[in-house]
Amino acid sequence: MKIKKIYNNSGISILEVVVAMMIITMGMIGVLSLVIQNVEAQYINKNVLMASGLAQEGLELVRNIRDLNWLTPGNAWNQNIVGDGTYIIDYRGPASISQAINSISEDGARLYLNGSGLYTHETSAAPTNFYRLITAVDHTDYLDVKCEIRWKDGAQNHNYTAETYLYNWR
Repeated sequence: MKIKKIYNNSGISILEVVVAMMIITMGMIGVLSLVIQNVEAQYINKNVLMASGLAQEGLELVRNIRDLNWLTPGNAWNQNIVGDGTYIIDYRGPASISQAINSISEDGARLYLNGSGLYTHETSAAPTNFYRLITAVDHTDYLDVKCEIRWKDGAQNHNYTAETYLYNWR
């Protein structure tokens, strides 16, 4: 004689459903927190990369003035480069130099984005969060040039500084 077993599989209980939902929720919270951190890090890295480029541009603008002085007969190698002081400069070269700025926090140090996509200190363009200030110290045979970039992210100020030495090796 064969014995037949009867199984009572009426489904899963509410307790099993709640446990399964908790496990899925915990996994989703972990994934979501990673996504949020990634977005925040991307935003911060974007601004640091922009600041790096703007600082390098500032140093290159000063280097360009030095090189133009070498190519212009009768000019001193450091002519139009403000030694022992702070100033602003943009892509327009010596015509854009202003010594009226003493602090990176002043509105005159703010960078603006013009219609051509170039950063300038002209207030007629669209304002950005970035400020740039050049500091040059004259050591007779060389200039110590620093470019400081500052930007505000929420309530926190961020700074980026690049430095180079420009020599009179002509």
